[in-house]
Amino acid sequence: MIFARIVFWIAGAFGIFALVPLYRAPGNYMYYGFLATLVAWQAAFFVIGWNPRQYRALMIPAVLEKVLWMITLAVLSTRGQVTRTTLVLNASTHGLLGILFIAAFITARPLKASVRASVDASALRAAE
Repeated sequence: MIFARIVFWIAGAFGIFALVPLYRAPGNYMYYGFLATLVAWQAAFFVIGWNPRQYRALMIPAVLEKVLWMITLAVLSTRGQVTRTTLVLNASTHGLLGILFIAAFITARPLKASVRASVDASALRAAE
């Protein structure tokens, strides 16, 4: 579980670090809307990193996000719309993170039903 925490915290921090300069670039409302969506994903990475077992199901769309981005870049590359350098840099970051997300999903085993029930009961008592 420590592996999953580290992977998702690094992914969130890396994403925030990469997105800050993009907010300074000129763009229309769609551009900034997409940036806001990306910031929301970075927040989701921090949430997953906070408790990987509880939020294990969110790892699936996180992997999908990375896979879809790599497919998009591959298609754009075949059309000549993306340089090989851009493709390699994204594969070394987003592709690697996608692979690490899969590894985190495998290693962050879900809680057993008996443990989950006792945790839920404890949470209900604490809420009362």
